[in-house]
Amino acid sequence: MDEALAAYRAMFEDWIAVSATSDYQNPRLTEHVSGRALSLLYQSVYLDKQHGLVVKGRPVLVPSVTALGPEPDPSRATIVDCADDTNWLDYRLDGQLQDDTPGGRHFVQALALRTDSTWKIDQLVIKDRGTC
Repeated sequence: MDEALAAYRAMFEDWIAVSATSDYQNPRLTEHVSGRALSLLYQSVYLDKQHGLVVKGRPVLVPSVTALGPEPDPSRATIVDCADDTNWLDYRLDGQLQDDTPGGRHFVQALALRTDSTWKIDQLVIKDRGTC
């Protein structure tokens, strides 16, 4: 369970770092994420790059594992979070905020998968602001 949560937190740390430069080709994105979750992060950073944006700050995370299996050697974990991106916002390259829309709290659900001894986030759903 701790390893799955560590992968979730590491995925966000990677996303924060890469979003600060909008370098969608940075291999760091693949270190703790795979599958559909990787596509989501890649697309997010790519679109920021296309729109001349970077993301500054950091979200506040409070994840927990709600399901773990199969026993006796779990390789799947469902993680839920109420991520607060109030202080993780889009900025134009001139340093100005992209818009005056505040961040907020988003319900997040992730699926972590273990292959051999490595946990990665494979699926990631982030709901709209105000969903938790």
